[in-house]
Amino acid sequence: MTTSVPLPTPTVRPTRGPRITLTAWLADLTYTQQTISAETMPQAIGGLATCATTKLDFAHPIRVFKYPEALAAALEEDGPPDVIGFSHYIWNSHLSLAFAELVKKHFPATTVVFGGPHYPLRLPDQTEFWHERLAGKVDFYVDGEGEPAFADLLRTLNEVGRVDVRGHIAGVHCLADDGTLHAPPPRLRIHDLSSVPSPYLSGLMDEFFDGKLVPTVQTNRGCPFKCTFCQEGTQYFQRVAKKHEQQIRDELHYIGRRMKPLLEAGSARNELLITDSNFGMFPEDQETCRVIAECQQLYGWPRVVNVTTGKNQRDRVLSAVAQVPGAISLSGAVQSLDPDVLRRISRSNIDGGKLMEIALAAADAGAGTYSEVILALPGDSKAKHLGTLRQLVDAGFDRLNMFQLTLLPGSEMSTETYRHEHGLVTKWRVMPRCYGSYTVLGEDLRAAELDEVCVTVPDMPYEDYRECRVMDLLLASLYNGDVFAALLAILRAHQISPMSWLERARSLAHGPALTAVLKEFEAETDEQLWDVREELLSYATENIDQYVDGHLGNNLLYTYRTRIISEALEDTADLAARACLAVLRDVGVGLGGGTLTEALVREAADYHRLTLSEIFRTDPPDVLRQRARFDLDTLVAAARRRENIRDPRRFQLTEAGVREFVLNASQRRTLSTYLGQFGTTPWGVGRLLTKVRLPDIVRMVRMSPGPGTPPAPAGTGSSTT
Repeated sequence: MTTSVPLPTPTVRPTRGPRITLTAWLADLTYTQQTISAETMPQAIGGLATCATTKLDFAHPIRVFKYPEALAAALEEDGPPDVIGFSHYIWNSHLSLAFAELVKKHFPATTVVFGGPHYPLRLPDQTEFWHERLAGKVDFYVDGEGEPAFADLLRTLNEVGRVDVRGHIAGVHCLADDGTLHAPPPRLRIHDLSSVPSPYLSGLMDEFFDGKLVPTVQTNRGCPFKCTFCQEGTQYFQRVAKKHEQQIRDELHYIGRRMKPLLEAGSARNELLITDSNFGMFPEDQETCRVIAECQQLYGWPRVVNVTTGKNQRDRVLSAVAQVPGAISLSGAVQSLDPDVLRRISRSNIDGGKLMEIALAAADAGAGTYSEVILALPGDSKAKHLGTLRQLVDAGFDRLNMFQLTLLPGSEMSTETYRHEHGLVTKWRVMPRCYGSYTVLGEDLRAAELDEVCVTVPDMPYEDYRECRVMDLLLASLYNGDVFAALLAILRAHQISPMSWLERARSLAHGPALTAVLKEFEAETDEQLWDVREELLSYATENIDQYVDGHLGNNLLYTYRTRIISEALEDTADLAARACLAVLRDVGVGLGGGTLTEALVREAADYHRLTLSEIFRTDPPDVLRQRARFDLDTLVAAARRRENIRDPRRFQLTEAGVREFVLNASQRRTLSTYLGQFGTTPWGVGRLLTKVRLPDIVRMVRMSPGPGTPPAPAGTGSSTT
């Protein structure tokens, strides 16, 4: 029996500002048809609303929207508002613009305001951006932090017309009738984030506790680093503004009370997203983690905290996340470990060595680890990319997330000067899950989001870029999540880099099923990339149904990782074993003639094949079995304790047994839920793997004694190495 926890009463600060008779709406839209693409609660625009409410006295409360369907219905039934603001990010740019275009068409008197990081840095680029994308759809764009600027804009619009506003509010840009751009510089940064009242504590987020969206908070804003590929790498965001501890505490407990009944009903994901850029790096983050631990005890939430941990201050980061064991994975987002690449992208002030040490200290903190690597950065090459992967797997990171380099309009890297200096060659692709069609004001609205990715730099021709993508796929499929943990333990026991194993797996002959999957991966890598943005945008909007149905526009690494598991698992396990034996021979381990080491490797590869076997079927077999000669669980556990596991005799069972591989009730429920929602196609399961960690759904293993043991595999002997 659970104890009910009363929900706090929402609080609203009194206002003393001028009376505002305008109606104002705010929308942070996300695609919803294939799946909810941006699953975060709209707390950022909620902050715009609460900040404005503290400065102004609204006759009509500001309304906040997340789902396109809800905004479309409101425009039909309640609209139009006097002012409507749209968040403008890489994942909803065209969706927001499509809505804005229809609003201006049907309600030309409505003022349309945009804001967000998807906006160029330089005045010439901003002017071109307006003429190519915003003109006729958007009246004003807020450059920089939006909370005080949006409040000032509403106050001024309430007093004068749109024309009289032009050029008079810091950070509020607009086009003049003659096509010139009024672009006053952004206003000064907010010093104290607590000056923006919490949209949770005001009750503004209550309607979004629907079980579909993830609660999202920000405890600090800004980044002291200068990475040229990041919008926060600009000078404007160098100073870090922080929120008071009490407001963070109140927010988290408010969210926890709201989440508790949803979790008890099984209708929500048990997660929290913190949008800080370097969580754990600041002393205040220690207290935030203590509050999260309190919430876990009181509400059973959050089980998982998604956040990017700090790039420096390793000990402080480890100390913070140790307070919520297992909830936060430590990130070592190196992007590259090559000194020249790091210099070119202005990451020389980030201590790569300290990032690498995170992996070794993570076990003591009770946390998993992951790192991030970006392909085709300035100065990159095939050798540098593979070298970075090697250093990271050797450091022991659990998972590597490998990304293509996206040029964001609000980053230094996107400027023409930077592109030319570093020889960046780019193409366009449709962003996974970011497409859809809606009926708005009686018209068909179709939209898809594109991102511009770098595919060639001077020392990385396109052929090398594509080969690196194949290696990234093999690493994701064979290394991430410890899917071949016993093989990795054997390799590391003989001081063999897992990257040597992966490179040998790439060079060896592949079975027919795996060959076919890899060939199609390379072909689709080519097909997703377009030279001309306008041509791809036209094609995507004309073929939205193909994208929504999953035939186009998928995340290739996730989709083809799924295909490898579903369609080529036997080939993959065989390849993993053969590559492991090959690199063991390279270092002089005696193999052949039925040695124990060879038997151990082959049993381990088959063991992992069976843990993954047929888990993405709606009616998977109840039990799979394997003859057991070695205690593989003890081997992996000993390796994690860094014990010497070279001698296979240590793990040889005195009597052969039978392993049984089963899916427990919880795993079956999870798989049934997601497979029912997404389907069992490769792209459907690929989406599943964006929600569920593969190690959490592999088959559980139990041992039974020897009688009834199936016959030993052919060629298995009993001699030692």
